[in-house]
Amino acid sequence: MIRKIAGFFGYVLKYTVVTVVIVLVIGLTWLRWESHLPRDEWFDKRRGQVDGELIENSITADGQLSAFVTLHSDTGLSFSFRIIRYPTDEPLPVLLVLGGHRTGSDAVELFGNVGERAVMAMDYPYDGPERVRGLGAMLQAVPPARQGFLDTVPAVSLAVDWLLDQTWVDAEQLIIVGASLGVPFAATAAARDPRIKGAILVHGAFDNRLWLQRQVERRVETKILHWPLGTILYWLAYGPVLNTPERTARISPRPVLIIGARNDERTPAGQTERLYAAAKEPKLLRWTGGRHIQPGRNEVVQELLRIADEELPLH
Repeated sequence: MIRKIAGFFGYVLKYTVVTVVIVLVIGLTWLRWESHLPRDEWFDKRRGQVDGELIENSITADGQLSAFVTLHSDTGLSFSFRIIRYPTDEPLPVLLVLGGHRTGSDAVELFGNVGERAVMAMDYPYDGPERVRGLGAMLQAVPPARQGFLDTVPAVSLAVDWLLDQTWVDAEQLIIVGASLGVPFAATAAARDPRIKGAILVHGAFDNRLWLQRQVERRVETKILHWPLGTILYWLAYGPVLNTPERTARISPRPVLIIGARNDERTPAGQTERLYAAAKEPKLLRWTGGRHIQPGRNEVVQELLRIADEELPLH
């Protein structure tokens, strides 16, 4: 009797494992296929037209105009951004900033006094949970995160639509800035939208999969998991669609400024040089002396601002 029961449970366990493996293989095969599908036509359709806006204006302590804007497209796309500038109707150069997910539109605060330019920083169009704890919450966050990855590129073009309707925008000096996580999105948006007159790519990588693997390595000690987890994240984040070197090359003949960090703990060695090699002329490579850009590292931010002041307008 005991042998029969043990045999039954062994049979169930065996085929449960086989079923799980088959489902996992099918799921990963589908994910790889789906993450490589061309999305340029979808980006165009998703962008749509501005169907509504909400603007909240305020004045900073030093007299700059701070506007928090929420745009709605007729396709259902919705996102927000902040702009800081001095009040004027004279045409101003515009820096359109895509930073880290948690920084988002708050990135404008890192610029302090923006001088004779306007700085706009976007929130990523993501409506999932901000703090993900546990497997259940992680699985819940995957669909809106993936939608946000795809929505960011058309959101940039919709934001450009809105900017070019403003009297204070100099259409010939509209520059996109991608920092860290924002680099693949900025490169893709600039490659697709000729109204963006140049790009500054800060502390990004040539290989998105390798960059994601490095982030896994910083959080997971088990080495055998680094490659598979990095690869799965690459597919989940539509890394093949947001192909940074390919998109960067397509920005030409508009200029690209690539900025690397000499002590970057988040970007594998050699990635900045490879990205610069992939870009086409006109292009320029500069270095910051510190670590990877992130909130709280004011010395890195200030050095980046100094480089931007030296190199803008891009030629």
